[in-house]
Amino acid sequence: MSPCLESAQDEVRWRQEAYLIMPHETPSIFQSAIDRRMRDALLADRHVQRSGSIARRRRLLTDALRLTRSVAPTVMDVLAACQETLGHAGPVELFVQPDQRIHAAAVEAPGEPPAIVLSSRLIEALTEAELRFVIGHQLGHLVLDHFALPVGVEGAEGKHLPRANVLALDAWNRAAEVSADRAGLLCAKDTEAALSASFKRTSGLASASVKSELAAYVRQVDALLSSSAAREKPREDEDMLGCFITHPFSPLRLRALVAFSRSRTFLRVAGHYGSDEGLPEEEADAFIARDFQELEPSGLAEKLPPGDMLAGLREELSLSERARLVRHLTVVAAAEGPVSDARFLELRRVAEALALPLWTIDEALRGATCPLD
Repeated sequence: MSPCLESAQDEVRWRQEAYLIMPHETPSIFQSAIDRRMRDALLADRHVQRSGSIARRRRLLTDALRLTRSVAPTVMDVLAACQETLGHAGPVELFVQPDQRIHAAAVEAPGEPPAIVLSSRLIEALTEAELRFVIGHQLGHLVLDHFALPVGVEGAEGKHLPRANVLALDAWNRAAEVSADRAGLLCAKDTEAALSASFKRTSGLASASVKSELAAYVRQVDALLSSSAAREKPREDEDMLGCFITHPFSPLRLRALVAFSRSRTFLRVAGHYGSDEGLPEEEADAFIARDFQELEPSGLAEKLPPGDMLAGLREELSLSERARLVRHLTVVAAAEGPVSDARFLELRRVAEALALPLWTIDEALRGATCPLD
């Protein structure tokens, strides 16, 4: 919790006061409480230094073309609209990279203006509302100063952070993505467009054939929002495993996005607000709190037994504990530098012994090396 918020009552009162203000006046009204608390704690830690990577900027802008109004008027108009919605008054450079992936990223480095990089494929494949979500998401990272914390393994500038800090940063990255998704949704003002853009970025597919599946998942989330008993039921399935993925279209991010789309803040900004409509913001945060509890660092990795005992551990631990263990082992390995083939095969061996799908390793590595994209 932020140092200026000393109790849960203070948190609620802060939300109520912020509720009377538009995002362009107080951008932090769309920041998830989990993001804010984790970020405050990390910035207060002496091991975690403020970041901002010139190397990351150079890498992202390699072969990129800076967009101007004469070259891309629609995209520039979308950026301007998102800046107005989120209250970002400073300059933001917009670039396009020749890339067949549907991809976007933001970057901020000392002495340089912040930049948002879009792939050429993304600009071609997304509708204007979807583009508002993507650009709003990246702008949300800038508005909330997410790049003040180390980004991936490069943020430590060659210095290995303590394992506890690595895992705390990994958990915060996911909380930061939730806040950025909220920023994107406020800019898009369209839940379906936000979900569709998220799916296109994850899958690389621009087809509208998944709309029925997305609509069905939204109905499931709405059912959970209306039933506290359903939310408390244990999850031991593929959906729960998806919560351990950092960046793609995971169940955690989908649930968080749909919950915020039912909040008073979103309904008000989108022009749908009525006197008693919408979830209080603290309820939208509480809805995702259980998912984030599953992501909390634990001491499991310190107690990993020899290989011949992993089968016993599989019986002893729940699915979520096993998934968390493998993810944390992978994140720590990635933070120590490029993962060697031998280390990768060892991680796969652990995943197989714990009866986990091997994609958990691949996705954990991808998320650890490319956060906040």
